[in-house]
Amino acid sequence: MYYATSTRGMASLVQVEDELIALMRQYAGELQQKINTMRTFYKEWTARRMKGPADPTTYVANPLISYPLIRRMHTDAHKWLEFAKPDINQGSLKKFLHKDFRISATDLKMAATGLIRFQGVYGLNESEMANGKLYDKQYNSRLSAADCLALATHLENQQKDKLALKWLNVSLKQYEDHLDPVNRLLQTGRSQIYEHLGLILLSKDDLPASQDALKKSIEWASKDDNTSLADHLVDNLRHIFVHLDNCRGKNLLPKNSSLRCQYFTEGSPFLRLAPLKLEQLNLEPFIGLYHDVVSLEEQEDLIALTRSRFEQKQEDAELDANASSHVKILHQRIEDMTGLELENSEPLTVSNFGIGGQQYIHFDCQQPKFDEPFKEEYRTATVLLYLSEVQMGGYASFPDLGFGLKPSRGSALVWHNVDNSGKCDIRSLQAICPVLLGTQWVARKWISGSGQWRRKPCRK
Repeated sequence: MYYATSTRGMASLVQVEDELIALMRQYAGELQQKINTMRTFYKEWTARRMKGPADPTTYVANPLISYPLIRRMHTDAHKWLEFAKPDINQGSLKKFLHKDFRISATDLKMAATGLIRFQGVYGLNESEMANGKLYDKQYNSRLSAADCLALATHLENQQKDKLALKWLNVSLKQYEDHLDPVNRLLQTGRSQIYEHLGLILLSKDDLPASQDALKKSIEWASKDDNTSLADHLVDNLRHIFVHLDNCRGKNLLPKNSSLRCQYFTEGSPFLRLAPLKLEQLNLEPFIGLYHDVVSLEEQEDLIALTRSRFEQKQEDAELDANASSHVKILHQRIEDMTGLELENSEPLTVSNFGIGGQQYIHFDCQQPKFDEPFKEEYRTATVLLYLSEVQMGGYASFPDLGFGLKPSRGSALVWHNVDNSGKCDIRSLQAICPVLLGTQWVARKWISGSGQWRRKPCRK
C-alpha cells in the first residue's frame, strides 16, 4: 500500500503526526522545565557571590560563607553536573564533568563542627546565625535551607538531637519557594526536612509530633521523591495510636455487632456432647473467644510446672505435650477448638507479665518468599490461654482491626494469622497491653507445620 494513493493510509499518518506533535510539546515542556531549574540554580549561586567582596580570601573569612561554600562544592556541584550531563557532553561545561573538586566528606564534617563550635562558644541563636547575625553584628550573608539541613544532619550523626531539631526548624523558616525546583533536585526540599524532623522526634518518643512531621513529608513530596520510609512509619504510628487507645479501653467491641455467641460443636464429635461457649469477635481474619475452657486445676498446673523457670529470670517457659496429664488434655481441647492438627506445632509456651509487662505490636506469621517452601514454624493460627485474672491492664489488642478486649481467667483467645490463600494476613497484627496492677499468666500455642490444616472436610 502506498500512502499517496490511499485515503485511509493518509488518515493514519495524520494520527501519527498528532502523536508526534504531542510528544514534541511534552519534550519541549520538559526541556523548558530543566532550563528553568538550571537558571534558578545559576541565579542563586550568582546572587550569593555578588553579596561578598571580590577578594576570595576576604570572602571566605566569614564562617557563614565558608561553610555553605564547602557544602555546595561537596554536594550541590556534583548533583548539578549530573543533572546537566546529557546536555553538556559537547558543550562548554564538558571539562567540568570529571573534575575533582577535592572537597571530601571530612572537609564538610570539619566545617560543620567548626560552625557549631562557634555557636556554642559564643552562645549564638541559630535563627540569627542563619540570617547573617554574628555576635550582635549583621553581615551580608545567610544560610540557605539546604545549609541548615546539612548542619542538622551533622548534629544528628553526632547524637545532638535537641540542637538538630532547632536547625531543622530554622531550615523550614529559611526555605525559599522560588528555589523549590533546585531543592527538589538536591534532595533538600521540604519533604526531606520534615522526614528528618519526624525521625528525630520518633527517636525521642514524641509520637504525635513525629506523625505530623512525617505526614507533612509525604504531603510535600514530589513524584520523584522516595517516601517509602515516611509511608511505613506513618502506618506504624497509626497502629501505635490505635493500640494505645485499645489498651486504655477506648476501642471495645461494639454492642450492636452482627457477630454472635454460640455453642461450638463442630471441632470434634466430643463437642456434640460438651459444646464450647464461643464468642465471635471478628470474621476476617477469624478471632474468637472461648469462655471457660481452661479449668482451675489446669491453670494451676501450668503455672506450677513453669514457676521455677521464671524464678531463674526466663522470659518464657516451654512445655512438651506430655509434660502432664493436664497438658495432654489441653492439647486435645485446642485441637477440638480449632479443628487443626498440633502434631508439628511448637510447644505450649507459658509467659508471666508483671507490672509493666507486655508483648509489643507484632505478627505471629512471616510470609515466605515466592520461591521458598513454607517453613515448619509458619504459624497459621494462635491460641492464647488466660491462666490468671489481671486487676488492671493486660488487654489483648488488635491495632489494625481497631479493637481491644480483656479476656477473663480460664478463657482462650483464638485467631488466624493467614488469609484464605495462605498468605500472612496483616490484619492479624496484635499485642498484649502492659499490666498496670497484678500479674498476668498466659499460655500460648502457635499452630504451625505441614500438618496444620483442618482434619475434616467442610460440609457439603
